[in-house]
Amino acid sequence: MSSISSKENATLSTPNEELDPTQLAQMKARYEEERKKRLRDNGNAQFVEVAKSAQYERFGDDPWVDPAAIQPLQAKFPDKRSQMLIIGAGWGGVQNAVRMVEAGIPAEDIRIIDPAGGFGGTWYWNRYPGLMCDIESYTYLPYLEETGYVPKHRYSQGEEIREYINLVAQKWGLIDCAVFQTQAQKIVWDDDAKEWSVNLIQRCKGQSPETLQIRSKFVTISAGVLNWPKLPNIPGILDYQGDIFHSARWAYDVTGGSPKDPSLAKLKDKRVVIIGTGATAVQSVPQLAQWCKHLFVVQRTPASVDVRDQRETDEEWFHKEVARSEGWQRERMRNFHQHFTLGETPAVNLVNDGWTRAPGLVGLTGYTEGPKLPEEIPAYTARLIEVDTPHQIRIHARVDGEVKDPGTADKLKPWYPVWCKRPLFHDDYLKTFNRDNVTLVDTDGRGIDRMTADSLVIGDKSYQTDVVIFATGFLAPPAGTPAEKANMSVIGLNGVSMSEEWPRVGPTTLHGVIDAKFPNLFLSGPQQASTSGNYRFNLDEYAKHISYILAQAKRRANGTQFVVAPSIEAAEDWGMQVMMHSAPMGVAIGCTPGYFNLEGDLDRVPPEQQMVLARSGLWGSGIEHWLEVIENWRTDGDMKGIVVR
Repeated sequence: MSSISSKENATLSTPNEELDPTQLAQMKARYEEERKKRLRDNGNAQFVEVAKSAQYERFGDDPWVDPAAIQPLQAKFPDKRSQMLIIGAGWGGVQNAVRMVEAGIPAEDIRIIDPAGGFGGTWYWNRYPGLMCDIESYTYLPYLEETGYVPKHRYSQGEEIREYINLVAQKWGLIDCAVFQTQAQKIVWDDDAKEWSVNLIQRCKGQSPETLQIRSKFVTISAGVLNWPKLPNIPGILDYQGDIFHSARWAYDVTGGSPKDPSLAKLKDKRVVIIGTGATAVQSVPQLAQWCKHLFVVQRTPASVDVRDQRETDEEWFHKEVARSEGWQRERMRNFHQHFTLGETPAVNLVNDGWTRAPGLVGLTGYTEGPKLPEEIPAYTARLIEVDTPHQIRIHARVDGEVKDPGTADKLKPWYPVWCKRPLFHDDYLKTFNRDNVTLVDTDGRGIDRMTADSLVIGDKSYQTDVVIFATGFLAPPAGTPAEKANMSVIGLNGVSMSEEWPRVGPTTLHGVIDAKFPNLFLSGPQQASTSGNYRFNLDEYAKHISYILAQAKRRANGTQFVVAPSIEAAEDWGMQVMMHSAPMGVAIGCTPGYFNLEGDLDRVPPEQQMVLARSGLWGSGIEHWLEVIENWRTDGDMKGIVVR
């Protein structure tokens, strides 16, 4: 029996009332009850990574690429060499290249590779109808001061972001640096030659794969955190005979419409199932519901959906109220971060959105006054739940206010603290369930039992369907090393494999961007670095730090060939600092399963691995504190801990 029944839930305090200890105890008990429903013995292994399975690789095919526009490997590496190879052409890779160009590295010395057919990373792949960013555009889109660009909406749509990243690439001379449909399979450090040996493969649509081995003085891995699609490992998934695709490879030939035109006219006589209720589903469900004959939304865990308040940008207001003075974008971002606190917030909330009005999100972003020792985490978590509960009650009240059927409304209410899953924002998602052609299929945490040639089976009920869309996300951000995130092998000093070394003893980085055992290799976090609701901002700060280290090392080498890496002593010291600051992130343990806690796998880490986990974690005092540490290090100017040889 539920700890809080539907009737009891209806009598919970209103958002303006204080909760008494009994009510808080009920909330905690319901959180734990709902969490236990969703825990599985196979944890993160319940998913299939599309890129690593020949059976499922068709789900990862690129629907957007123009094969005629892809230049062959030999043409991009005529002498089989590169000075700087950047792996990843999303915001992380582009921002790294921008900061390197600004630091004096010629664009012609840079090559940016990506399996995609163009710039954009997640914004290249994801083009589903309704796609928007959930961070306001005035802070999310970088270099607005440098480009003079004014975002079209408070929350930029996907096509605008993709077009803007191409604008940035063009402005900084990066267009010719790109090598698309190309992946690094293996990189091996050659200490005698002081460079990396890199095995590349280019898979162009309709052509045989082309391989090439090159040499690169430096490599930067910036392959992103949400890039490799995953599918639930449902029995019979390959037996299904209807149209089926992953939302990150949206099949407009099946639905009709295009990334710029969400007129999904081909669905008017179709029964459509969308599996998942994360950000993709929240944004695409209202679009699908307008067009298909019937839409079934399969839910394992309800999403927490707050108000988005989308609106067009008034340019006069933008220049008067937002872009008021030099450095406005950094100041706006700082103000955004300063609201992730349990203490006093700035007098003015510049962003004033759902992120900055949910103090419990310090459980996601970190907090300087958080616990210092693991044994302090339970009391800290209890405090966060108390702070977060009024927010949760308001979210539940919003569901009741927007969804007419009480039974459906109850099933759409999230039962987990705000920091356990990335918060979502939409103005139309909840109201969509009032439509006659939309059915919520709530699995009560169990998921789908099996698929047949024409149906999904959930419990004792079968749902016949014409189209199945998997909105089931990507390889979890905390999972794997930078090598796994780039789907490649990384072999460093003395034959050390990153995929073996990091899980065994943890990273040996300085500031999360360069590892002592992998010289001349730069990393784009987040392990041993920072996090933020606006992760794109983090990527730029990593890029600034990398370009500084590289430029200073080059200056010290005075024109000679060099190797740059932290000393083992400096890396060990940084690892200890990360561990000392990591405790506030421990609140992810005990969350309902999701990608932040590896579908519950973090809860099951054996004691002997907990030290490695803490050492591999995030700077739990928040990004502004992390920035203060590394900016002070740069101000000192002595490159303490970095060895140039």
